Amino acid sequence: MFLTNPSDGKGDVYAQMLRAATEQLIRIWRDESEIDVAHGRRRQAEWGNQIVRFGNVEAENTRFTAGHAARIVLKESKIREVTLYVPSSIGEATGSRKAMPGFSENITGLHMGKVALITGGSAGIGGQVARLLALAGAKVMIVARRESELAVARARIVSELEDIGFSGVERRVQTLGNVDVSNFASLKGAVDATLKAFGRIDYLINNAGVAGAEDMVVDMSVDAWNYTLDANLISNFFVMHHVVPLMKAQGSGYVLNVSSYFGGEKYLAVAYPNRADYAVSKSGQRAMVESMSRYLGPEVQFNAIAPGPVDGDRLAGTGGKPGLFDRRGKLILENKRLNAVHAAAVKALRRGVRVEALLTRLARNDTVRMSHDTNVPREIRDLALACAREGDGVCTWDQYLLTAPIAAALVSRLRQGGYFLDAPGWRDRADTAEANGGWLLRTPPEDAPFLPAERIAVEAKKVGSGVLSKLYLGKMPTEGDVAQATVFFLADRAVSGETFMPSGGLSVERSTTERELFGSPKQERLDQMRGKTVWIIGEHLIDYIAETARAFVTEAQVARVVLITRTAEGFAALKDALSDVADSVESIVCGDVVEGAMDQAMVQWGRPTTVLSTPFEALPQKLFERDDPLDPDAFRLLVANNLTNHFRVSRKASLYDDCQLVLASPDVPMGDKSPAFALANFIKTTLHAFTATLAVENERLVHDVPVNQINLTRRVQSEEPRNLDEHLEEVKRFARAVLLVGAPLPDAEDSRYRARIYRGMSMTV
Repeated sequence: MFLTNPSDGKGDVYAQMLRAATEQLIRIWRDESEIDVAHGRRRQAEWGNQIVRFGNVEAENTRFTAGHAARIVLKESKIREVTLYVPSSIGEATGSRKAMPGFSENITGLHMGKVALITGGSAGIGGQVARLLALAGAKVMIVARRESELAVARARIVSELEDIGFSGVERRVQTLGNVDVSNFASLKGAVDATLKAFGRIDYLINNAGVAGAEDMVVDMSVDAWNYTLDANLISNFFVMHHVVPLMKAQGSGYVLNVSSYFGGEKYLAVAYPNRADYAVSKSGQRAMVESMSRYLGPEVQFNAIAPGPVDGDRLAGTGGKPGLFDRRGKLILENKRLNAVHAAAVKALRRGVRVEALLTRLARNDTVRMSHDTNVPREIRDLALACAREGDGVCTWDQYLLTAPIAAALVSRLRQGGYFLDAPGWRDRADTAEANGGWLLRTPPEDAPFLPAERIAVEAKKVGSGVLSKLYLGKMPTEGDVAQATVFFLADRAVSGETFMPSGGLSVERSTTERELFGSPKQERLDQMRGKTVWIIGEHLIDYIAETARAFVTEAQVARVVLITRTAEGFAALKDALSDVADSVESIVCGDVVEGAMDQAMVQWGRPTTVLSTPFEALPQKLFERDDPLDPDAFRLLVANNLTNHFRVSRKASLYDDCQLVLASPDVPMGDKSPAFALANFIKTTLHAFTATLAVENERLVHDVPVNQINLTRRVQSEEPRNLDEHLEEVKRFARAVLLVGAPLPDAEDSRYRARIYRGMSMTV
């Protein structure tokens, strides 16, 4: 690097002569060096540039020049232009009054004049994105729940920008507190505040979200599930509903969903045990991008980023809260104890022990006494003895089998599994956390830890090393790394419908990709269903349900098919389609309470061998149309009908013995060219995250219920049925697919491959 002197204030005549001579020297030097390389006299070509400083007389000249010179040398940049000029006005050229050291100079002006609305921007990835966008010249509105944290974040950004030399920073960085992504009215207020402050919105960054319930599906409440989906998924659509029309009207815009590795990749679901609500919400954010972006162009780009675990505040823990890995370590130990007690209880119930007697013995909650009391069922006695041997002298989990929360989860599982249906004393109790956990005669003291700290640390370390082993780079990026990648991703004006992974790629242990239908169930598997009961839940897919029910009766020789419909009209339509097997069909109308209908079916006809859950309603046929768009309430109903309903069915069916669970994604009517096709693909992708996660969780439960998914919509609309014959063929393929994954699976001893492959699979017919 050759650097000229600054201006001499007298016309710089000598400096111009030296500039010209140096330029010629560098040019000849480059040429001769290239010739030497071509003839093998040098291994690599020499390179050179000069920076001309005398055209600028500002005080920032030296620092600006030095920064660029260092960057070119350190990066070994081979810039073709021989002579580089310091601009006469650094501020006009870069948007800053001063030269910016390090990385900042690379993004100066990258987003000049753009307006960004960032949810959850007070800390973490959102906070770093807000900072870098401001450095890049954008105006930012940062919204979050806590005003105090927003004030700190804003002060930090403003101070940094003023130190660098930006002007008008106070106006360019604005905040709005008390914005909760589960509160849609507050989100509308965030949009209004951004428009009031800046007059437009160029970037909508859906970053805010919640961690979710951190429970297994069978332990998660419907309220907790809905809260996570509202905060992480439906909130995204809500803000888009209000912002996208503005972007289209102004001719440009960019919507970015901040998803997660655990939302999966294209055509690949990633199981995330104990985090099904989170995995579904993050998969949904990605699926929205892949399915809906075509309806936003050409004015609006719609993309996602999917970072993996990030080394930052959330990982380390803040405000006295444990970090992610420590929290997961504690959760794992609590779940192992819950699953162990639940497994012992179910095994005792299978032997004929009454549930009232079982819970009476468990209520003593004393591992030493229970391990020596012959009146305690032997499964509980053996577990109590094993637990009593695990003490460390500090914790109490060797003395007590249960805590109140674990006891509440156990009772909830038994209730959902139907074990209280013939136990009035328990059946009629209020189904609340307090009532479910208040039956213990003794509970662990609050002044001593229940779990051993050493075991928590061991599990946390396993989680951390397990996460790192799945990252191709073998390390976690920082929040700043992810934000930096995001800011450059936002600058790409030629991409939409894509998910960018700024953490280096993810390696998975288990392939849960979408697959085509292949094979048919062997007769010996169908024979195991003879004389048993099958439940089919739903009423919209009349042709598919009827053909499947008929196949269960005629091919598998089941005793009965119980149809659980939402309305009497829905059952009447199905009954008409099943007139040839009407004697084998029973019905229950559930209204909006599918769980009650499942309990009623169990009382009347016993446990099912297969449960098929299908949509109750057709998909909407609109999305982002200017005159009549899909509104947020309708989108929330779409999620409830096609995701939450499957969750409600699954959390009960996963607690049934000898049961197979099949979930069906929605169809699109033949010849339909509306956005319903995009919505169907959105649902099937999002649902697969749930199916894959539930499949792994169920393997950890004593009931070991396999769960699989069947899709009626392909990725490419041209492959959909075009006429009645093709539709009827698809109907038969659907019925065959249900039999294939709905018949009892082979034991692992018979076929390890088949025993594993039909779990968490997403099969397209």
